Amino acid sequence: MNSKTFVCAALLVACAGGGEPGAGRSTTFSDDSLPSDAPPREVPRASDLVKQGEQKLEQNDPAGAQQLFEQALAEDPNDARAHLDLGLAREMQSDAAGAEKNYRRAIELQPDLAEALNNLAVLLRARGELDEALGLLRRAAAANPKSAAAQTNLALALEDGGDVQGAEQAYRKALSIDPDQVMTRINLGLLLVGRGDKDTGRGELLSALDGAKGNRPALLAIGSGLRQAGDAKGALQAMQAAVDAGEAPTPALLSELALAQRAAGDREGAIATLQRALKLDGGYATAHYLLGGMLAGGGKLAEAKKHYQRYLKLEPEGPQAAKAKAHLERLKTMR
Repeated sequence: MNSKTFVCAALLVACAGGGEPGAGRSTTFSDDSLPSDAPPREVPRASDLVKQGEQKLEQNDPAGAQQLFEQALAEDPNDARAHLDLGLAREMQSDAAGAEKNYRRAIELQPDLAEALNNLAVLLRARGELDEALGLLRRAAAANPKSAAAQTNLALALEDGGDVQGAEQAYRKALSIDPDQVMTRINLGLLLVGRGDKDTGRGELLSALDGAKGNRPALLAIGSGLRQAGDAKGALQAMQAAVDAGEAPTPALLSELALAQRAAGDREGAIATLQRALKLDGGYATAHYLLGGMLAGGGKLAEAKKHYQRYLKLEPEGPQAAKAKAHLERLKTMR
């Protein structure tokens, strides 16, 4: 698994679609993190209504916040901070079009407003407009050189565009600003493993383990990356921690655990885990495909055949369909 998400850099909260687990919230634009020789950033002043709205955002009340930001803009239509905040409130309510409109207006009013540049780039990247997103993120990083969020998002966009070296540099820049960004470190590790630098990538993934405790998506990403890096023991540790975190595990998560168990040499444990996954959802095709392979490897050919056939019935055009058909043909020649 290599799922990577953008990080919003808004006034108060992370973007509605997710972001850096454990990211702190700031009630003001602080320049404390800027280099001592850097000029102070121009920070839009918050009116009383905007301050009240930001408190609503902090309380996870985007609808209430929106009303206050709209009142603020009725009083001053050129309030860049109110436009930025209103964009975030709308985004939190799944109004991407409205959010984009407000982010763009905030940028028109203050072209170097890093938070608006960053958040607009998040929206654009989500709908595949990578070129504009990259341009906005470069502007955001230049406007606020100490924004870890902008550097992380720039890295993700560069990686999307195939610039692996540039993405690595941006990830490392983000981590130099904020070493505690768990998902950024995981993304860097996955990038390194994916390009063949497995030892360095493994080190980054292992260093993210402590910060990922209780965070199932983060642990799942670490486990998958460690398995790809050849660290079966570490992968199993991370996957088991992911299963133990939060609510009951999904069939997809159990299937990842089974892969880690198999990599660690525990075929029977992997088979039992896949059977558990199918008890939760007998229609989960991936588990059928994986179970077919593990049963065939253990000599249980008739059972393996049934699971390959079940996979093909569920997903006749699925990503593993060609392989499942080839395995079935091979099983016909075996006793």
